[in-house]
Amino acid sequence: MLDPLSSFKIHVLIPIKVFGFDISVTNSSLFMIIATLLICVLLFVGTWNAYEPIPNKIHVCVEAFFSFVGSIVKSNINRKNLEIFPYMLVLFLFLVFGNVLGLFPFAFSFTTQIIVTMGMAMIVFLISVIIGFVNQGKQYFKHFCPDGIPLYIAPFFVVIETMSFLFRPLSLGLRLFANMVSGHIMIKVIASFAASIAGVTVVSYLSVIPIALNVFLNLFKLLVCVLQAYVFVVLSCIYISESLEHQNP
Repeated sequence: MLDPLSSFKIHVLIPIKVFGFDISVTNSSLFMIIATLLICVLLFVGTWNAYEPIPNKIHVCVEAFFSFVGSIVKSNINRKNLEIFPYMLVLFLFLVFGNVLGLFPFAFSFTTQIIVTMGMAMIVFLISVIIGFVNQGKQYFKHFCPDGIPLYIAPFFVVIETMSFLFRPLSLGLRLFANMVSGHIMIKVIASFAASIAGVTVVSYLSVIPIALNVFLNLFKLLVCVLQAYVFVVLSCIYISESLEHQNP
């Protein structure tokens, strides 16, 4: 049986070192570049001649992405704070393409790397902190100890809220990482099991069962890929929305 963890290994494709820093092109960074290029092509083609009376299929697809992510931002942040919409749209598309690309043979899903998912979670976390301080100033610290908390339990409340606040990027990054890794491992194990059965002449016909199951799991994994991107964006909007509350005049 093939090693189910082999598809998560990082391989250096083009070694590059600049002033002692290793900036080599790996299979992970390569598929990040591919995902970025695919997003650029999709948005460019989809918005080209956008004012034509009969839109093409790609234009309809892009409009669906705009509408879907726009509804997430409006429902979780505010209609008055749509400046964050372009970032959330690109983040959603980047996660969707990163997740889905891993389903293709010989491709690499960079969202199975915890450094990548934690990096994106930390960016969202830092954006929420910066927006919070810019909009609320010192009032931002009231999230850790709201008005009306009895003085004798205030220290415990501050500690709990601080820990919860600091664990946000950890939970956000780990959720995406764990779900993507577990899905890929399951598909790889079942595919290897089907190959093993097919190699036994007597029961080779039984290999159709794990093959059919693997096809179903791939279709289910496609849904999970989009769902995980959706959850990541929704939670990001929720975290940022708290920073936009009680804005200074």
